[in-house]
Amino acid sequence: LSHPAFISRKYCIQQHLANETLAHIPARLVRVYKSDLTRSKMAVLLSCALDLVEDMVSLVFGPRRGPVAWYAFGGYMGAFNPEIDPFFFNEADYPWAKTIEDNWEVVNEELQAYMNSNNSLQPYFNPDLVSAPKCWRVVGLKFWGVDHPVNPTMFPKTMALFKKVPGLISLSFSQLEPGSRINPHNGDSNAHMRCHLGLKVPGKLPEAGFKVGDEERSWGEGKVFMFCDAQRHTAWNETDETRLICLFDVIRPEYQNQCNLVCANVLAALFMQRVFQFVPFIRHRHWIRRPIYEFVKFFTIIPVIWGVGATAFYRFVSS
Repeated sequence: LSHPAFISRKYCIQQHLANETLAHIPARLVRVYKSDLTRSKMAVLLSCALDLVEDMVSLVFGPRRGPVAWYAFGGYMGAFNPEIDPFFFNEADYPWAKTIEDNWEVVNEELQAYMNSNNSLQPYFNPDLVSAPKCWRVVGLKFWGVDHPVNPTMFPKTMALFKKVPGLISLSFSQLEPGSRINPHNGDSNAHMRCHLGLKVPGKLPEAGFKVGDEERSWGEGKVFMFCDAQRHTAWNETDETRLICLFDVIRPEYQNQCNLVCANVLAALFMQRVFQFVPFIRHRHWIRRPIYEFVKFFTIIPVIWGVGATAFYRFVSS
């Protein structure tokens, strides 16, 4: 897929894709097929087929307007430029942040009641991101547009509060054990703001804190900060007490009309990462994993928009 002929033809297709309709695509495939069935032309044929899938996705999720989002998985869409995506966003620009801060004790009380009822947060699924096993624990309520089948019923006031946040796509609680850290990493996309609401903060910088790029901040109890998840970031808690926050994701205004599509892309990527655990040989075979990824992305409309199959999908991608 790195053949020059593929890159040139793919570029032309992308430039004109917005002006074409589904009716033109079969003819385009035929023209490519009849021109020359060399390996490079077959690569272009595959590219056209994948563009057809993208057009079908656009019909379902709505036309893509505005910037093209960047996604960590596969680099299939967008281009991430760290210079135009800020490390941190200004909370004062979003009135709902003040609403969350004014009601933070309600959120904290429900979390404490949950933990006092012999419930515990679960270890984060990726052990490569932490300094010690099980030091980072989470409990999810909403996951890229898909509600958890049970947990939201245990946090009714929290759910009611966060329904006031426009563009909310994820909601969870995060626990970081004493003397531990989350390793530097990049998130799934630049299309959303990742937000932290401090609930139990055992210390300030330099003992405990959060770093995005080269900028460091402390958590504050009842305070919200928000950052670009695509930027490289890390967290640490070198105190002798547990740190607790409420973590939530909000679609950035410039990507608001692509909300369902963003969720579908990330969920498809998470689905593929789970598939790799069972079928590892396709991990580095782009020509296999790309069509599967596009196929899965199209069908995530079902749990994202209508909620059908949400329980099974949630458990599969988040386990």
